[in-house]
Amino acid sequence: MLEQLQPMISKLTEYGGLIASGLLVMFGGMIAIFLLYRIVTKLIRPNGTYSRVIKVAFGAIYAMILVLTILLAAEKIGFDTSGLAGVAILLVMVAAVIVFFLIPFLPRLPFVPGDMVDVRGTMGIVEAITAYQTVIRTFDGQVVFMPSPMIMASPIINYSLHPNRRVQMDLEINATDDIIKAKVLTLDVMKAHENVLEDPAPMVFVTGLADGKASLVAFCWVENANWFGTRDALFAQVAQAFAQDEHVSMAIPKREVTQIPPA
Repeated sequence: MLEQLQPMISKLTEYGGLIASGLLVMFGGMIAIFLLYRIVTKLIRPNGTYSRVIKVAFGAIYAMILVLTILLAAEKIGFDTSGLAGVAILLVMVAAVIVFFLIPFLPRLPFVPGDMVDVRGTMGIVEAITAYQTVIRTFDGQVVFMPSPMIMASPIINYSLHPNRRVQMDLEINATDDIIKAKVLTLDVMKAHENVLEDPAPMVFVTGLADGKASLVAFCWVENANWFGTRDALFAQVAQAFAQDEHVSMAIPKREVTQIPPA
């Protein structure tokens, strides 16, 4: 038995170094390309004009690394690979061009595992997707199983599709207060917060005057992961800024009760 396994062990020993070096080149190259992709997507917005070009280009580089690693391994083993490298690279580039023009027409899911979604009033993180059901973990720790056909037939909000999300604050102050000062205070609070992005710039608008109140709406943008915490902090800081200023105050709902004298 040992004599029969000896040739196999010899082959594995002979090709062990080749296998290790091939895996090292392949995974090392892929990690390097992945890191370069992350750097490029930081400089160029991944959902911008050049998103498709970036994804297809880096996909083609991944494929080239894999093909060249296979060709090098085949050459080390003893296969004649002369002339195949050029053909392989040409095929990869042709496939990349075809994929580039086909991407807009290929069907795709509206979300992937890890995305934050809101489906039929259920908001949470997608944990798994199968042909039969989709698993969503809500923010209070509940696990919701939804039939996938029902989800695909429902309106879906995917909060992870874009890297940034807008924070909206609806505010009401007394109509007799200094409205311009209220706008300035709100803008100062948003600009001072570390999570608020400079582009697009924060904005505040007056949306109406009615019932003794002035309505304001404030907008700013933050990264998706910071949305909940930043929104909470901004509301608290705006309320505190208004409370500390004698010219601005939050409007308190009032209800007038008129007693009708008996006839």
